[in-house]
Amino acid sequence: MIDSKKRYLVVARHGQSFANRRLKKEKNGIKYSLAGSDTSIGLTARGKNQARNSGAALQKLFFGECRFRRMYANRFERVRQSGLLIRSRFDYSVECVEDKRLEKRSYGKFWNLTYRGVQELYADEYALFQSQGPLLYRPPGGENYFDLFERVREFCDEQQISSFSGNQLVVTSSAVMLTFRRLYAGLSDAELVEQYESMQIGNGDFDIYEFDEGLGTWKLKYIFAAKLAGRPQAFRAA
Repeated sequence: MIDSKKRYLVVARHGQSFANRRLKKEKNGIKYSLAGSDTSIGLTARGKNQARNSGAALQKLFFGECRFRRMYANRFERVRQSGLLIRSRFDYSVECVEDKRLEKRSYGKFWNLTYRGVQELYADEYALFQSQGPLLYRPPGGENYFDLFERVREFCDEQQISSFSGNQLVVTSSAVMLTFRRLYAGLSDAELVEQYESMQIGNGDFDIYEFDEGLGTWKLKYIFAAKLAGRPQAFRAA
């Protein structure tokens, strides 16, 4: 599955956070009691197990000559914890780099509001959102999707992701994972929004990209679904 003569980039989602656990229950209210934009929210017990399981799966693939040379994360506590727990399953050390450009999209003033909350409390902004659409709309003090795309692309360029000599691991959020799919796997903008809204990327999932030296680009090769961990279907070809 993993060729020691090739280079790989793995992009992983953090384990379940306390905010993730509340998301479905509170999405029809006005505000989230725990918002994903809060950097201090950590992992649930389930989330910690998901991160450990992801680390164990990656250790089986990336060891010896194939070991990771560098891991990237961000300041969000759930991401930091996930990175530590993933690394705890490796039998080798990894250089760690923190980069804020790998953080989830900022919702600015609406950091803890549901769609219903914005509609009822900020009707003009909600009308603007409906007019511009989910890709272009930028909440007050926040980012639209294209802001996210730009900073992730900037991160890849400045960190020289495509020319780095060893295998690399990125631990981040689902929106950034989808941005990598857009950048390297041809995911359309419409598909990206749909997959984000429907939460198709689960906590503890990760994508494996293989670098094509001939074409000079990455190709999404395998997807690991944490909810299927322990079964043959956990890994599937992209």
